[in-house]
Amino acid sequence: MKHSNILGKDGLTQTSANHLANIAKEMYEAIQSDLGSLRFHSRDYMLAIAGKTFRVENESEKSRLESLTPDLKEVGALKSLIAYLREGIKEKKWMSTDEAFEKHVDSLIEEGREDLLKPSQKDGISFEEVFDTLSPEQKARYYSLEAKCATIGSFIHPDGSFARARKEFFQHAKDPIRVDGTGQNAEINTFTSGFTAEEIDSVFFALQKEYRLLQAELNKLKADLDDKVAEANRAIADDSLASMKLWVDRRKVERNLYDAEVKALKIVIPENLREIYEKVNAVASAK
Repeated sequence: MKHSNILGKDGLTQTSANHLANIAKEMYEAIQSDLGSLRFHSRDYMLAIAGKTFRVENESEKSRLESLTPDLKEVGALKSLIAYLREGIKEKKWMSTDEAFEKHVDSLIEEGREDLLKPSQKDGISFEEVFDTLSPEQKARYYSLEAKCATIGSFIHPDGSFARARKEFFQHAKDPIRVDGTGQNAEINTFTSGFTAEEIDSVFFALQKEYRLLQAELNKLKADLDDKVAEANRAIADDSLASMKLWVDRRKVERNLYDAEVKALKIVIPENLREIYEKVNAVASAK
C-alpha cells in the first residue's frame, strides 16, 4: 500500500492526534492571551472632583521581556505540531475513501494483479458469424433454397407471371370474345387455348406445394442457425456474468484487506516535533 511518510506502523491514532491537536490549541491560545496583555506602561486614573488618583493598569514586569522569545517559539512549535497532526488526520481520512482505494487497485494492477482488472464486455455472436461456420455444402444448400424460394415464390405470387397468366386464362375461358370499340371501328378479340384448367392448376398447385416444402426447409435451417446464435450468446452472457461476479468478489476481498491496513496506520511523530509533542502529551495526560 502506498501512502505518505506521515503515516506508519508506529505513532498516534487518529483520535489521539485530534485530542492532542485540541490540547495544543488551548496551550497556544493561553500563551497568546498572555502575550496580548503585555504593557510597557502603567495608567493612573484621577477624578478631578475627588482629587484622588487610582492605579487602573500596571505595566508588565521587566522579566516578561526575557520570556517573550521563548513564548513565541512555543506558540510556533505548538502551531507546527497542530498543522502536522491535522495533515496526518486528513491523510488518514483520505486513505479510507473510495478514491484512495481505486488508486491502490490501479497500483496493484500495474504491479501485475491482472485478477483485479475489470472484465471486458464480450461482443455477441451474429447470425453471419454462425453461418460462416457451416460447411461449403451446407452453405450451398442454404443459398439454393433461398434462390428457389425466391424464384418460385415470385412466379406464383398473385403479381407473378404464372399467377397472372392463370388468372387471364380463367377470365378468357369465361368470356372468350372481347369487343373493343363500336361500329366499323369495333375490334373483336377471340381467345382460345389448347390448355385445360386441370393442366394449368396441376402445375400451379404443384409449384405451390414445392414452394411450401422448400420454404419450410429454409425456415428450419434459419431456425437452427438462430438457435445456435442464441445458445452462443447465452454462453457469452453467462461467462460475462460469472467473470463480473468473480471480479466483484475479488475487489471486496481486496477492500477488506486495504481497510484493515489503513485502520492500522498511525500518525508518525518526527524527531523535530518530539519535544513539543512530549510537552503537549504531558499536559493532556495531566487532565
